[in-house]
Amino acid sequence: MLLLKATERNWGLIGPGDWDKRSWKVNDDGWYQYKETYRSGSPDIPEIPTVTEEGVLSGEQLNALKELLAADWSEETTDACDGTAWEFKLYQDDTVIRHRDLGYIDGIEPYETIASILSEQA
Repeated sequence: MLLLKATERNWGLIGPGDWDKRSWKVNDDGWYQYKETYRSGSPDIPEIPTVTEEGVLSGEQLNALKELLAADWSEETTDACDGTAWEFKLYQDDTVIRHRDLGYIDGIEPYETIASILSEQA
């Protein structure tokens, strides 16, 4: 059953050919699907297809992720003007039970560690 949806957006200085969005869907058994989309928009650069991969988190990664998801989710925000932004949706029985809106997570836990675990699968 679906446990987590996470999205990372490239809010840096990007142009045609750079990655635009990365997303993960993680099930409670550790299976995940990863997608990466790229910015096109230039006649000189052909359309770059979406990258899609599937895999399974290790037992250690899954246990760490579940602990982080059970922890308090901070309402703290941070201001930045460049870099990446993240959004997190925690599910229970196909219903969103926690949602962190898209925004910067620099220095904010548990989001930085969740992002780190997911990024290992990219």
